[in-house]
Amino acid sequence: MKNLLITGGSQGIGKATALEAAKNGMFIGINYNFNDKAAEKTLSEVKQLGGEGIILKCDVSNHSAVKDMFENFVDTTGSLDGVFNNAGTTGPVSKIHELDPKDFRSLIDTNVIGAFNVAQISSKIMIKQKTGNIVNMTSIAADIGGAGELVHYAMSKGAIDSLTYGMAKELAVYGIRVNAVAPGLIATDIHAKAGDASRVDRLMPSVPLGRVGSTQEVADTVMWLLSEKSSYVCGTIVRISGGR
Repeated sequence: MKNLLITGGSQGIGKATALEAAKNGMFIGINYNFNDKAAEKTLSEVKQLGGEGIILKCDVSNHSAVKDMFENFVDTTGSLDGVFNNAGTTGPVSKIHELDPKDFRSLIDTNVIGAFNVAQISSKIMIKQKTGNIVNMTSIAADIGGAGELVHYAMSKGAIDSLTYGMAKELAVYGIRVNAVAPGLIATDIHAKAGDASRVDRLMPSVPLGRVGSTQEVADTVMWLLSEKSSYVCGTIVRISGGR
């Protein structure tokens, strides 16, 4: 694999994956939406590690903008070998009956509509190539439900599970593999952004392995799914949850 586009690639798990890909000398499209400085910093670190890349500012919920982003990437690289469909948000920590409908709509725009836009447009390119590899970002929340704090987020990730299973069956005939990673409790700033900076410490006792996961552990799994080492893995959701 030579060319990889990562949505939500400037921070957290997306950034960790970009840096891991850089170690393998890949060209990386680093998509982001808001934080210019974070994207520029990630690109700089990618180059320091031996990779190359381009930053791609785009709101993934905007279909035409996503189309333009992928066209820009392919015009630059000549091919689209892999996509990490990672951009997403938890929305605010809230019980379902207290959630602001505007926050719910914003969540769905990014996590569901955005993920579908990326999946649809990248698959069109890969079908023409007759090869490609897509890894979606889901969460164990889709299975455990997120009761009391993130039901809305869990619901959105349930959609990604279905997307992954369906895409894998549709696209395999074109030589395209589709899988997903489902992290559990991972040390990122997404918890603070959701309004609960203490969430990791609070939920730690629920993890059988007794510790929080790292972004590197998720990135390593994504890179394995994108590699030929997983060449017979298709339509699979890999849990990275410490047994939770």
